[in-house]
Amino acid sequence: MNREPQSAFIEEIETLAPDHFVGHFLAGKRLPGFGLPRASEASLLNAKKVLDNRFDLIGESYLLPEGFSWKENPSRDKEWQIAHHKFYFAVDLIHAYRHYQDDAFLKKWAALLESWLDEMESGHIVLSDAQVEAKRMEHWVYSFLLLQEIPCRPLVSASLLRRFLERIAKETLYISEHLKPVRNHRTFQLLAVFMVGALFPEFQRHSYFVEFGKEKLTENLLTDFLCDGVHLELSTHYHQLVLESALSFVELAQLSGLALDKTLLKRLHKALEFSMWMQWPGGEIPLINDSDNGDHLALLEKGARLFDDPHLQWAATLGREGKPPGDASAHFHRSGYFTFCDRWGEDPETYAKRQHVFYDCAELGEGSHSHYDLFNFCYYAHGEPGVIDPGRYTYSSDPDSEGTDWRKRFKSTAYHNTVTIDGKDQTRYLSRTKHGPEIEIIKKSFYLGRRSDWVSAGARSAEYSPVHKRFFTYFLREYLFILDDIDMEDGETHECALRFHLSHKWLNQVSLEASESEVSVRSPLLRIQSVQRPGMRALIEKGWVSEKYGVKKEAPVVEFVQTGSAPLFFATLLAPEDLHGDGPALRAVTLMPPSTDRLLVFRVEGSRAGDPFSDWFLFQRGMSTERVQIQGIAFHGRFLAFRQNRHGEVVHLIGQKIEQIEIGNGPDFRINRAQDIEWSSEPNG
Repeated sequence: MNREPQSAFIEEIETLAPDHFVGHFLAGKRLPGFGLPRASEASLLNAKKVLDNRFDLIGESYLLPEGFSWKENPSRDKEWQIAHHKFYFAVDLIHAYRHYQDDAFLKKWAALLESWLDEMESGHIVLSDAQVEAKRMEHWVYSFLLLQEIPCRPLVSASLLRRFLERIAKETLYISEHLKPVRNHRTFQLLAVFMVGALFPEFQRHSYFVEFGKEKLTENLLTDFLCDGVHLELSTHYHQLVLESALSFVELAQLSGLALDKTLLKRLHKALEFSMWMQWPGGEIPLINDSDNGDHLALLEKGARLFDDPHLQWAATLGREGKPPGDASAHFHRSGYFTFCDRWGEDPETYAKRQHVFYDCAELGEGSHSHYDLFNFCYYAHGEPGVIDPGRYTYSSDPDSEGTDWRKRFKSTAYHNTVTIDGKDQTRYLSRTKHGPEIEIIKKSFYLGRRSDWVSAGARSAEYSPVHKRFFTYFLREYLFILDDIDMEDGETHECALRFHLSHKWLNQVSLEASESEVSVRSPLLRIQSVQRPGMRALIEKGWVSEKYGVKKEAPVVEFVQTGSAPLFFATLLAPEDLHGDGPALRAVTLMPPSTDRLLVFRVEGSRAGDPFSDWFLFQRGMSTERVQIQGIAFHGRFLAFRQNRHGEVVHLIGQKIEQIEIGNGPDFRINRAQDIEWSSEPNG
């Protein structure tokens, strides 16, 4: 049925004389209003390098000889050749031609295109499942669209233009017949099919490409994005990439007058909301699972326009336009992700100063892009990411010259902000694409309050017998208090290590001081304080962070280590430094009496504008709970946290599974069953 016709074009186009053929395709815009890639300093710089045959891809740069073969790979990493064949630089060269009005850039575009057409056939990189062809079509089409309405006819011959467009039609048919069965590669492929169909009514298969692409892409996107809007691979980077493709589909369909499935549009709107919640206040993203960084503001801007959403516009413009969302925390129930912030700001200045927390309480995503990172988190404050996820670095599992498998290392539990036990991963790494039995999440509960948030869950691994439980608290949306509780169920001795990976910008700027009661870590913008435990070792070691594929930078890692056969815990406070005197200044965190093996009591001392306060955190560790009385409060429940002012008055509290609570000179709580609570003395608190 899909046998290739003798001509790529309909008869009216096929019979055009060469000059008229060029004039037809290079005159006027196709689907005016369709968003095209924007020029940037990076794209213009890259175009200059390509003029000299220097190609910077996946963190590796190679100067190729004139007349190089597209079939040869100068790199040991096959990802380099894959990126080379995707023709990212085609768009950069046309941007540079438009910007500098220098014929050399357009001539280089034509020369590279012609050399590829002379040498290559479809499907050269077999392992790509035609996703390389799909991305190449995308970049070819974008570069062609950027050629329109600019003087270029003398430099683009009729014969080259015909060969180029014929190959677009041929490659698009090849893509439609070699689709990936599921997930993001299939999305990229089907977008290329639909895009070519929508933009080139001159092709004989125009209608087939449009109808086939629309039907299959709709089906695939509804499986790509979970019902909470998160991409099913649970990578923040691939979420953005697939969503960019989805929005191009929506935009093209709207401009073509094609109606799309309403369920799909609602799902994509949810996906945009996740992007809004997940994005850091500076416009970057936390690098969860296989991820690179990048500027995703254009994605939110397009989403705000397509869905007429002022909240998306607020995030897209970093607080300049639109309307801030009403809530400060969100749970994405199907994926298991949480995001928290202290506020959404009132203007660009206050937007940039927001705190932002991304918390991973999710199972492994579909496919092979997952890392072994349960309970990992990222913390952004004072305009910078402080506690970070190191990223992915590479897909190559070939050891380097020193024998290091960097693919395995960046996926490992030790490369995330959580606890490792006996140096093992939560889930066993088997190969670049395979892993052992997945870690199990147990007893997960959470509370997203008006002023405070918390998440509690346990982790049971097939790799070791101890159970790791983490209680993650964003108290008064001012700072994090984290209790990591490890239960040695087998009674054997185990080594437990808690790590926090910090920004590479802070290398050689992090210090550590230890006393009998606590360990204090100071960095340029963030304070980390841990309760000192008998025999606990605290150190700052060298780690790595990769914000771009193939490029890694040294970064500081804070590590706390304990060894034992009895249950043990780490209690950690993470707070932004009070740089301007307008936030809480936290001085100490202390394990307090009446702490026992079954009850842990911690006090955090601090002040705001010189006015002292004390925050208390109480955790009951056993299967059952007991009545506890402390600081004028009597309660029976699983967890309680509260703030006392300088007069000893309780001004805020939160609790988990509270069965009974009494506060001297405080509110009268009437509780009929165990429930989570929050109370504040402030109005609307």
